[in-house]
Amino acid sequence: MAIFALQLCASAQSGLEVSKIFGGKYIEDPSVTETMMSGDKAFLRDNGLSTFATFKGDAEKYGSIVQPLVLADGAHATARNVRYSSGKLQYAFFCLPAEGSAKKPVNRYLYYLHNYKAKKPYVMVIYFDGKIKPQDAEKLMLEWAN
Repeated sequence: MAIFALQLCASAQSGLEVSKIFGGKYIEDPSVTETMMSGDKAFLRDNGLSTFATFKGDAEKYGSIVQPLVLADGAHATARNVRYSSGKLQYAFFCLPAEGSAKKPVNRYLYYLHNYKAKKPYVMVIYFDGKIKPQDAEKLMLEWAN
């Protein structure tokens, strides 16, 4: 059942480069935390989401893996908010092209954070999709980040 849930969530990111980090590929590493959520969950309903997936791992080990994937997907974004520090991507919020029909679009978003100031620096990727509008999605990310 858990494997089916991971496959279902991972399929939401199909066609995206970041799909390569989801689906349990790195869960044997104790520095990695992965969350995948879909279906009829209160958290998703309350936020207008269909899918929610997170990856968090050690910055030194995963930064060079994750950052190029995020930037590749971000190249196709319809809107973006990006910040670099010392030549490295520090923060990114991308509105990806919607999927689904014109009547029922599924808005897709990608968030990246390289927290180099943390006691144990980490990188984090959050993918989420649903009927949530871009202005609400970015506001929600700012709430989650604080």
